[in-house]
Amino acid sequence: MSGLRVASGHLFFFFAYDVGFDISLPQASRLSEASESPGLAGLRPVPQHLQYRPKPLLLPSGAVELRVETSTVRLEAAVKIFDFGALSVVLCLPVRDMPWEEYVRTALLLAGEPGIEEAARGIASRLFERIRPAVTRPGFADIAEDYSVWHVGVFSPEMTGSQALARLPQDIARLLTLEQGVFSAEALPDILRGPIRYFENDLILSEWNAAFLYDRRFQDTVEVLEFLNVQMLELRFFDRVLHAAIDEMGDELHKRRNFLSLLHDPYETPLRKLSEIKMDVSMVRERITNVLKIAGDAYLARVYDEARRKVGAERWEGTIRDQLKTLEDIYTILNNRAAAGRAETLEMIIILLIALEIVMGLLRR
Repeated sequence: MSGLRVASGHLFFFFAYDVGFDISLPQASRLSEASESPGLAGLRPVPQHLQYRPKPLLLPSGAVELRVETSTVRLEAAVKIFDFGALSVVLCLPVRDMPWEEYVRTALLLAGEPGIEEAARGIASRLFERIRPAVTRPGFADIAEDYSVWHVGVFSPEMTGSQALARLPQDIARLLTLEQGVFSAEALPDILRGPIRYFENDLILSEWNAAFLYDRRFQDTVEVLEFLNVQMLELRFFDRVLHAAIDEMGDELHKRRNFLSLLHDPYETPLRKLSEIKMDVSMVRERITNVLKIAGDAYLARVYDEARRKVGAERWEGTIRDQLKTLEDIYTILNNRAAAGRAETLEMIIILLIALEIVMGLLRR
């Protein structure tokens, strides 16, 4: 779009990592010198309770330089520390008076640059080592969840959200899908479905891996999308833990009892492990669900619900519910077998005692 410029905006890159079961925020603050995150700025009139509980810690992490083609890009870095064992690294490129074509090109180049995730992982890994004493059951998981937000605060010349969508459909679709090329007339409406507009001069569209945000008051929306990315990380982590547990407990179901099982309960350890896994997942799910409630803000709630739908959070949650149900069934089967085993052992003891009494009676004669 010749002559169109981004007067102000940002390119945001979110990377979330799981580093343990729980993080003591006061201890992590002392170890890392991180301070309490300001949380939601409350740029729209919302209830006072609409805030993180507890607020994560925020640690500015300097600048990250990346070589992209023939130029060097300098991104601002910061990390949030969440009490449920997650770190969220945010890399941000502020944009000032940039041609629209260059804005789109830079966003797509950075999104496809492997070095950006490597830089984020390095920042998270170094912070993890600093706060390790504050982490319960520490362990830096090898999975990462990423999401990008392409923010425009002001276009030059200025336009409304409706005008931006009408004039820039192909470019916005590229930003949402991280794809190059020209989209077909059939694909474009599907990609651009569900736009959310609050005022005339704002617009947000989200997809599975990115969102386009046109809004001067963008901070709270970016905060909510960052937190959604952290939630998606935890859903993927739960899926991995539960899948491994189902495989392991499936093997327990096929084990045959032997004579030694009369002397000890072979199901004690797997039953205890199953109980611990179910309790851990339930506790963390409850914490990530309740740490940020946005039901009091109609706009943010719409943004969050639409983004959750696009990233497939409900499908992940459905999978996790099914896996928990499977573990519940396995627990019931093993528990029944343990009860049957205890009954068999008790019967054997009674038989042995009767036999011993008979033998002792015969010997006394």
